[in-house]
Amino acid sequence: MKNKVKIIIALVIVTSMVMVGWYFLQSSRIKKVEITGNENQAAQSGEENLVSSDNLTADTQSDPTNFSVEKAPITKIDNKNNDTAKPVANNSKLKIINKLISSGFQVSDGRKIDTIIIHSSYDATGADPFNASGIIQEYQNYGVSAHYLIGRDGTIYRLVQEKDIAYHAGVSSVPDGRTGVNAFSIGIELINTKTDQMTAQQYEALKSLISDIRGRYTIKYVLGHNQIAPSRKDDPWNFEWSKLK
Repeated sequence: MKNKVKIIIALVIVTSMVMVGWYFLQSSRIKKVEITGNENQAAQSGEENLVSSDNLTADTQSDPTNFSVEKAPITKIDNKNNDTAKPVANNSKLKIINKLISSGFQVSDGRKIDTIIIHSSYDATGADPFNASGIIQEYQNYGVSAHYLIGRDGTIYRLVQEKDIAYHAGVSSVPDGRTGVNAFSIGIELINTKTDQMTAQQYEALKSLISDIRGRYTIKYVLGHNQIAPSRKDDPWNFEWSKLK
């Protein structure tokens, strides 16, 4: 009888140990599945981020900013103190407000600049076509940019550093036959519609800006967008070239 009791007790102990072991094994598996799930979520999140920051393209015919659209890598820029007015190199009277954008250009270093291209654009989606913030947002949406934007009151906004390649010229060529104009040019946008005129303040700001740029680079051409891409573009609209002299 005593032997039977001992056997039963031994079986109970063994069974308990087996059940405890099975419980810990299952707990370990559940924890591993949870960890694996989190890793998969992180991987999917990273993939989504990669897709969202991929190169942007758009139909040039539907571009309300009158830009030719090219591939635009998303590049992060430090915009600390972005709205502070700063003098540029050779003209202490010329004030430029930084509004550096994060897309529509390619980071570059040491490029040779010898051309200035003048454009015009307006806010085609907002209530005020002359709204600089709305125009800049359109550039962001379409993955295009210019180095400078000049407001109706003559305010100059810097959107892209001059050393970087802004996507403003599109498929085009300068009089000496060179293509790939973005690579060696600075793009300047003036806020205007097809039916309005440039303001006196815009002409004065543009002249000062061009003068400053000429002080830092040997400029061969100052051209309109319509002069480098006549079959596609007609801006700068209502521009009086005689006022640049």
